[in-house]
Amino acid sequence: MGLIDSFWYYTEEKVDIGPFDYSSVLTKAKKAGYEVEGSCPWPGSFSGFDPGDVPKVRESFGGAARVQDIRFNYNSNSELTVFICEDGSEARTCVAISNFSHSDPESPLQLSELPDDSWMLEKFGLLFSLDEEASENYLGALKKAAQNQAWNAEIQVNESLDFPGVYAYLMENSDYSSYGSPMGIYAYSTAGSDREEVFYKDGNRLGSVRYFIPEARIMTYDNGNRYIVDLDASGKVRLEIIMPPGSSGETIPEEEYRAVFREMFEGLGLSSEAVDRFNFFASSSRIW
Repeated sequence: MGLIDSFWYYTEEKVDIGPFDYSSVLTKAKKAGYEVEGSCPWPGSFSGFDPGDVPKVRESFGGAARVQDIRFNYNSNSELTVFICEDGSEARTCVAISNFSHSDPESPLQLSELPDDSWMLEKFGLLFSLDEEASENYLGALKKAAQNQAWNAEIQVNESLDFPGVYAYLMENSDYSSYGSPMGIYAYSTAGSDREEVFYKDGNRLGSVRYFIPEARIMTYDNGNRYIVDLDASGKVRLEIIMPPGSSGETIPEEEYRAVFREMFEGLGLSSEAVDRFNFFASSSRIW
């Protein structure tokens, strides 16, 4: 390979430019003829629970964020999880109970390893706004599944998740919550990030919510230079300019490249004044 040298500008960290309509931004980007890569939260692109009218969640992660799963902890060994599962081409709501002290992963859970009935009935009612009879029916199905499945017990439910109610319960019954990035594989095969909010009571884990925050990359070209806007649904943005091979040592006047980004922001429906908040750095690269 020959020597390839190039020059680029970048912002080291994402800047929070405030809330925006993620879906609208991507729609406008496509209409403007920009290249768009990443998560497009239109029907069929990815599934998850809509958080509904929960201001704290929407303010933290944006309106396009989705709830991947909810976990209620019975004790340090056992938890109940609700999540989206696939049934052929259809996405369904599933509920599973796990006991991490279960010694043989090839054998079914014993009824003695399940949480108390009263605890599970309460959680079914809370999750789906069910009456006692409906909750008992699902509890019976879960116990039956435990006898025929290995490691944990899982059932599908034909109910809508009441996430605002669940979130209110976790907030009211916990002492505090904290955010983190969970370990494991993303539930979605599209670009985005995981954030987990864990709720604690008396120093013990009460429950958790895992969110998926979609991300996208929007690109255009000006004078052979590639201008990139990386953004996520929570309102955080990073900017980058990649100059063509052989450009090492060349520069772009600051007012010129800021003007291109201002034009992009206007086309995306974002405030062009936000471009002034970004600090750019420059670097060159030589690759054999």
